[in-house]
Amino acid sequence: MFQAAAHPAAAMLSEARGLLLRGWCRGAQARDDTGSGVPAWSDDARSWSLLGALLASWYHEQGEDLDRDVAAHSVDARALGDATAALGDAAGTASLEQWNDEPRRTLADVVAAIDRATEILESF
Repeated sequence: MFQAAAHPAAAMLSEARGLLLRGWCRGAQARDDTGSGVPAWSDDARSWSLLGALLASWYHEQGEDLDRDVAAHSVDARALGDATAALGDAAGTASLEQWNDEPRRTLADVVAAIDRATEILESF
């Protein structure tokens, strides 16, 4: 079985999956406990879209070091790109926000896309 920690993009997908299981939303990258849209990385975020959860995961990985460590930032930016590409393949579209926001979309669909994206990364 593929180990998420062995691939930074898979680790991001795993963290995003956990965030989505805590709360999923449509129409914004993240929402606070009143339902208002907030930045995906906000401490006030309580639910996330697919892309918002991925961005929150990337931001949490960067933390305070966002401007300090250019080399690490480059590796994590690559991982974000890899995770986004794998999600696009899994969802069948590069427009993850539009896909997430489709009225018939369910949390189960979103989690399944993350699981498929993780499997896609296994093939790299």
